[in-house]
Amino acid sequence: MSHPNHEWDRGTPYGGPPLPPPPSGGGSGRSLLILTVVLTVLLAVIAAVGVVAYQQFGPGEDTSTAAATTTTSPAGPSDTPPSAAESSSADPSSPESDAGEQCPTPSAGPATPAGWKSVTGKRGLAYDVPPSWTVKPCGTVIGWEKKCTDGPFGFCPIRTMSGAATLESTTCPKSTLADAGLPGASNTGDIMQAVRAESALVADIYTSDSGRVPRVQLSPPRRFTVGGAEAVQVVASVTGIETSTCQGPTALHSMVATTVPGQPGSVMFVISLPQGMAGAVAPSIGDQMVATLRRIG
Repeated sequence: MSHPNHEWDRGTPYGGPPLPPPPSGGGSGRSLLILTVVLTVLLAVIAAVGVVAYQQFGPGEDTSTAAATTTTSPAGPSDTPPSAAESSSADPSSPESDAGEQCPTPSAGPATPAGWKSVTGKRGLAYDVPPSWTVKPCGTVIGWEKKCTDGPFGFCPIRTMSGAATLESTTCPKSTLADAGLPGASNTGDIMQAVRAESALVADIYTSDSGRVPRVQLSPPRRFTVGGAEAVQVVASVTGIETSTCQGPTALHSMVATTVPGQPGSVMFVISLPQGMAGAVAPSIGDQMVATLRRIG
């Protein structure tokens, strides 16, 4: 079960009915994956289960519907949530591989709480996380994957994102208690369409290894601005998640869409906070993180 890895302040609901529930995600074997992109020759063959050969995955993190139609084959029950894996890729066609692209130096913003860390991405946005979180290097991509019949090593990505930060679990070393990142949605500049497409991935992200699909309820859209540009947030309340020692029964999955000058389509800010287990992050932390979202550069 996956965990990038909330009751948050939804703010004043934007006019109109709530978004329709996303389609159920089939399949199994969800996991949080971490991939560090380096511009060197690939020296090792990726052989560990759960590690994905990223450059073969197609649209990757530049679209919010990555691998959404991939068929899956059920796996047996698992007592542990998906593991976080790291690997290196030298393929320049990889979504995050760009020799001329650098992340801006992180710096605190006007809404940064005391002691929090700043996280920057390649898409012109920054946000802040609590001191206990780990800020991933600029070239690191995190995300969720699932077992599939036609993916490298039997896994396909559900969603990936750079500009990432995670809260590592102390009791489940290969798991995270919370995850955040700045994925792209380059296929649309319509922020409502972007957040709608993002919400369609939530059920798949939290489906268990055994194929149990959770229930997903979406909040009304909340409108606000980021750097003068319109932004919209939808929070998915996920219930009925298959539990284990390292996985609680519920989760909050926040999705923000906005636009940034010079960036194609929309830019997303995604936060995943599993709930109902030891060490779970308070939903109010998610509110604070969204409040720090800002433009950079």
